[in-house]
Amino acid sequence: MGVGYSKRNYDHKVAGTPRNTREDGTAYVTYAYGAFKLGYQLGGHDESGNGGTSYKNEYIGVSYQVTDDLSVSYNNTESTKLQNGTNMRSEQDWDSISLSYSMGGMTFNVADSDCSNCSYTTGRADDETVVSMSIAF
Repeated sequence: MGVGYSKRNYDHKVAGTPRNTREDGTAYVTYAYGAFKLGYQLGGHDESGNGGTSYKNEYIGVSYQVTDDLSVSYNNTESTKLQNGTNMRSEQDWDSISLSYSMGGMTFNVADSDCSNCSYTTGRADDETVVSMSIAF
C-alpha cells in the first residue's frame, strides 16, 4: 500500500493571470498470491486559476507469471476530466494487454493497447501494438 501527495504554486507574472496551484494525490494497493499479482490505484490532479482542470484517474492491473521467463498482464485506466468552473466532463478509457518473455539478458515484449475517447474527445479511438526487445550487457 502507498499514498502520495504534492502541491506546487506557480506565479506566471502575466497581467490578469492569477497565481496558479497544482495538486496531485494518489493511493494504491497491490496484492500477490502465487503467480498472480493484482494492483489498484486511484489518483487525482487539480489545477486552480484561469481555466483550471481536474482529473480523476483509476488504474487496475493484473499479471500472471506463467514461467520464470514468461508473463502476461492486463491493465485498465479510466480517466475523467473536469473543466473547473463549468459542467464540462469527459472521460477516456485505456485497455492494454502485454506478453513478456525473458531469456538471459534479453527481454521480448508485445503490448496491445486500445483507447476509447482518446484525448478526452468523444468517439476518438486509438489502437496500437508495440513490439520491443531489450538487451542488458
